[in-house]
Amino acid sequence: MMKNKKNAFRVVWFVLLIWRTSFASAEDRFQVELIVFAQDMATTELFDQTRSEIQWPSQVVEVSALAQAATEQKSLSHVYATLSRSSTYQPIDHYAWFQVINEDSAGDAVRIQDAANVLDGFFQLERGDFLTVTLDLEYQPDPERFFRMSEARRIKFNEEHYFDHPKFGAILKVKMKGER
Repeated sequence: MMKNKKNAFRVVWFVLLIWRTSFASAEDRFQVELIVFAQDMATTELFDQTRSEIQWPSQVVEVSALAQAATEQKSLSHVYATLSRSSTYQPIDHYAWFQVINEDSAGDAVRIQDAANVLDGFFQLERGDFLTVTLDLEYQPDPERFFRMSEARRIKFNEEHYFDHPKFGAILKVKMKGER
């Protein structure tokens, strides 16, 4: 009788363990880190955008409404420091937050806006067979000009990804919470 109880306990324990593991993997917490910077690269491109052209999703969450990463959790601080010392690049802002994203779905679109109101747009991460990021940002250094960078691309965890425009750029890193 005692042996049957032990076996039954083991079966129940195993089922609970499997259930907990599948539940945990269906919804994961990600750390997103994004640095946006201005640059004034020589270009022959003509930029004639005079109003915002961002294609806003139906719902957007303010980045300040999400759990923010502490300074010691940021892995791109050295990049921000290097940009700050450069005469070519001017950092606009350094964002780092945590976000829950369900498996096979898009996470909340997160509004990216700086305090000086020269940057506006959104970031969205989608989990499927691949990890896909959508970044739609506008840099407005003066009231008459907008520069837009809009891109969707596959990314990998724990890699630095560079998004480029002749007038501004972004560096992104996404990792599972707890990874370095």
